[in-house]
Amino acid sequence: MSIHLYLMCYRTEALVASQLEAEEFGSYMAVGTKKKTFGNVVFFEIDPDFRSPELHLDEVEAKCQPRPDGTPRRSKYMSLYRVMERIPHSAYGKLYLTTRDGRVLGLDGHDLVDGDGETTDRRPYMYAELCPLTSRIVSRYSPKAFAERITDPTTTVYVPRIFFVETQLEVDSQGKLAGYLPYRNPGHLEDCVREVEEQPHKLAKTVDRNPPLLAFYRTIASGFYLGDASAVKFYPFPDSQTLETEHYDWWRSASMG
Repeated sequence: MSIHLYLMCYRTEALVASQLEAEEFGSYMAVGTKKKTFGNVVFFEIDPDFRSPELHLDEVEAKCQPRPDGTPRRSKYMSLYRVMERIPHSAYGKLYLTTRDGRVLGLDGHDLVDGDGETTDRRPYMYAELCPLTSRIVSRYSPKAFAERITDPTTTVYVPRIFFVETQLEVDSQGKLAGYLPYRNPGHLEDCVREVEEQPHKLAKTVDRNPPLLAFYRTIASGFYLGDASAVKFYPFPDSQTLETEHYDWWRSASMG
């Protein structure tokens, strides 16, 4: 049986070896175990040929063997700490989004170029950091600039690599948040947006350090970003029409929370 490598990265990180295909693995992690911390599961498929003694992947063939009854090994955790930064950009494959009831959507990614995925009709942006940080941020920085800034080793506070998603942000002419957006404490969020808009020197503002990601998939805007100061990879999220027509079952499940 083939061995697959998956990097789980939804507010935690773990490198897992499995003999399940990506869709089966996502479903299993969402509904086939009680070990998960959150209902949704987000993970990358990693190049199965990637090896790293530092991440214990020199032992993967020995440890990820079929079960005694001959069934596939569903999950074997290989590394848990500071994994994301130690996997080269070239080894990252598709990104998979799994709903609470185990439906899986795969997204293809590509290297981000200036302007890709960025909006021109509104400011500021809002991001949900997913790994290794977990804050919700309102920022003037575009996605590429945000990734480069927060991973810049010359700054006082930085992380080696960041995985985050742009989430929807819509306020009216009075600065009121759109009622359909399921963010808690909307008044505080509105104040954060106003502060970034009105103070040119204020390039980013933390809204919440560890927000509950209510109706997470329904709040996604342009898509997901993985990167550091050297390169950023972009995983576009399908528009609502594509989700309705091509991924109906997944979208219906995601829309339920």
